[in-house]
Amino acid sequence: MPYCTASDVRMIIHTSLTDTDIVAVIEMSDAEIDKRLGPQSGSDKVIKKLSVLLSARTIKQRQPRSVAAGEYSEDAGDILDVWEREIERIYRLYNKPKVAASRYGSLDEKTRYPEES
Repeated sequence: MPYCTASDVRMIIHTSLTDTDIVAVIEMSDAEIDKRLGPQSGSDKVIKKLSVLLSARTIKQRQPRSVAAGEYSEDAGDILDVWEREIERIYRLYNKPKVAASRYGSLDEKTRYPEES
């Protein structure tokens, strides 16, 4: 089940892509989430936001940075940078440090520093 819908993505980006095209982008974004964080709950609002941001970023990267038609012009500005910072912030929130411990005990100095024996 996807983490977000095409209408969720359309809330933050205007695009001429069809809903079917957006769903394909969402599937790629959700696969990235699953690969980096593992499968997540579909009801998690932060994961939904992450899926929307990843999908919108992918769509925006396919569009030109600025568009002009007659006197009208539109510039993307720094929205990609803003989305990228938010994406990385969410990934950091969900990434748990991996800590491995060996057997608790004392160090054997002769094994650790054999040249000093």
